[in-house]
Order: sequence, then C-alpha cells, then structure tokens
Amino acid sequence: MKPLLVLVAFIALVIPNAPLAADKTDLDGYWWEKLDASFKLGWVSGYAKAMDLAGTIQMSTCASNLPLYVKAFPNTDPKVILQKMCLSDTQFDYDSISMGQFVDGMNAFYKDYRNKQLEVGWAIQYARDAIKGKPASELDAGVTLWRRCSGADKSHPMPRSDEDAAQISKACTPDPAK
Repeated sequence: MKPLLVLVAFIALVIPNAPLAADKTDLDGYWWEKLDASFKLGWVSGYAKAMDLAGTIQMSTCASNLPLYVKAFPNTDPKVILQKMCLSDTQFDYDSISMGQFVDGMNAFYKDYRNKQLEVGWAIQYARDAIKGKPASELDAGVTLWRRCSGADKSHPMPRSDEDAAQISKACTPDPAK
C-alpha cells in the first residue's frame, strides 16, 4: 500500500508541473504560421493596444519630467522641448493601421524564409513601419540587423560568458557607417 501512495504522490507532484518543464515556445515566424486567422487578428489587436498603453505611459512620464528638461535647457522654448523629448518618439505608434493590415504585413514578412526565426515583435514593427511609409532601404537595414542579432543570440546558448555577451552585443548594434 505504501509504494502505491508514494507512486500516487509522485504523479500528483510531477504531472501538474510537466507543462513547466516543456521548452518555451519561441514567438517567431514558425509559431505565427501555425495560428489561424482569428487568433492572428486577436494577437495584433492586443499587441497594438498594449503598445498604445505603453505610449501613453511613456508620454505621461516624459510630460511630467518637462520641468526638469526646461531647467536643463533654459534657452529652449518648452513647446520645442515637449516636441523633441516627448512627441517625436514613434516606437509606440501603432495608430491608424487596421488589424487586418498588420496581419497581412506580418504574413508577408514571414513569407521570406530568412525571417522565420525573427520574433513577432520585430515582424509587427516591420509591418507598421512599412505601412507608414518608411523607406525600403531603412526597412532592409533593420531586418538585416535583426537577423544578425537573432543569429548571434541563438548561437550562444545560456549560460553565457562575458565574451559571448560581447559578441551578441556587437551583432545587435547597428553599423555606425550606415
């Protein structure tokens, strides 16, 4: 009877934790292509809403720091400071694009086999920038950097040495000449 209780206790402890032991899913092009259309729409909708909230928080924080910026730049019009410091950042700008456009853009991005290993955050950023009219040369330079960075990251498994971290950092840094 005691061995049976030990077995039941072992199973009760191990089975609920089995999903935790599974490898983490990479949210990349391989993951994206397995999703159905409605899930993709829901995902981009949630992402865009989260980025909108992040942008609101960032803008509020920046605006609340305006007195510090005015003090640091006393000869600059506060409106100019507000524009340059708070309103010019477009990293959270996912407005004026339909969710269907995002999905179409991400699907097109992942049709290129070289982009399959890139994370969905980069794919949606690419789609946003392409839709908003960023020049193709800038888009291509960004994707080249992401590929290089992703390749370096995947080729240096954890735990990483300081040398590994330096190589990844170098691969993920844009070329200053470009």
